[in-house]
Amino acid sequence: MITVESLEIHVSNHCNLSCRGCSHISPLEKKEFLNEENMYLVLKKLSSVLHCKVIRLLGGEPTLNSNLENIVSKIKEIGISDEISIPTNGILISKLSENILNNIDIVEISNYNYNEKISKNLIEWAKKNKDKVTTYIYLYDYFREPFSYHKNANKQLVDDIYKTCIISQKWQCFNVYGEYFYKCPQSLAICKNIENCNFDKNGIKILDNQNLEEELEKYINSTSPLQTCDYCLGTVGKRFNIMQVSKEKYKKEAEKNIEEMLDKEFLKRSLEEDVGDMFTVGKVLKF
Repeated sequence: MITVESLEIHVSNHCNLSCRGCSHISPLEKKEFLNEENMYLVLKKLSSVLHCKVIRLLGGEPTLNSNLENIVSKIKEIGISDEISIPTNGILISKLSENILNNIDIVEISNYNYNEKISKNLIEWAKKNKDKVTTYIYLYDYFREPFSYHKNANKQLVDDIYKTCIISQKWQCFNVYGEYFYKCPQSLAICKNIENCNFDKNGIKILDNQNLEEELEKYINSTSPLQTCDYCLGTVGKRFNIMQVSKEKYKKEAEKNIEEMLDKEFLKRSLEEDVGDMFTVGKVLKF
């Protein structure tokens, strides 16, 4: 049995925010929710060879899915994880019903629009529900450039970006989408948005795979970048202030090449030392 830190399921592809640095590329997603029946089949198959510490039901914005209560209940029944977490931007925090809170363990609130009023409301909610769930509030100070539409032809740079990527190398943010298992949310999101991207070269097919455990173990432990890594900044893109943008503006920013978007000094530092979680998160509150 393969054991990993986390597994992420996108219960909603779209979001009620349009953040300039969204690494899930949610600003370009159409309104679309999880194909539940397919996902249950996939998770049952996956649970025969893999177990995770926590499964994270995210998006997009997960609270936009009106069937979240049933999804939580069904995934808990499958038993693929020790804990269930819901990451959210907190805008629709009231959508997390009593039944949801009674069946999950963690709520992770990413406070992108940091201001005193929003933080106060979220802190009050976290304190009110601390006997039901553990709540983390991440106060983000900035974002980093996530990806480019233009392929990075510098293979050494691709290797260095992959090697320093906290999301795939440290956090183990594995994703399941459709019938595939992906190394990180970026490998999924980029594959959906780059022409001629091959899903089979970037993820592992789960259903009807007779060698699933063997292929997964090899994939998870591989030190080689994926095809999608040619377009990704990992966690070493240039910093910029958090802002909401239109779909057109989001696309325009991604038209720059990798060299333009790269924080070269931070990449150098990341190659030389463990930078921890410094790439975006400012302060973390726990309740």
